[in-house]
Amino acid sequence: MIDQLSEIFADFTKKYKEVHANKKEIILMDIFLFFSFCTGVLQFLYLLVAGTYPYNSFLAGFFSTLGVFVSLACLRMQVTNPEEFDNIPKERAFADFVTCNVFLHFVVVMFMG
Repeated sequence: MIDQLSEIFADFTKKYKEVHANKKEIILMDIFLFFSFCTGVLQFLYLLVAGTYPYNSFLAGFFSTLGVFVSLACLRMQVTNPEEFDNIPKERAFADFVTCNVFLHFVVVMFMG
């Protein structure tokens, strides 16, 4: 079982490096997506272990993590497949990402109270 998983992981990393060899921005976005996912999982595990006393704080942090993950996934789709999004430039997609994140974090800070 462990051998099969390590083989799958090795094949995945080999194919990923072949496809994204010279696309540093995509690799950076993928790393940040993974970090955001892990942060959300850790926040949820902390909720299960420590309890729900500052529930608004948990919800604000979790929604912030979820919002960043979703908006970054949208940015990655717009950068990798521009023809599906009316060929908008990367700069415009990044500006949309930044604007959405500023608004998201404004709402998160207001929700925490």
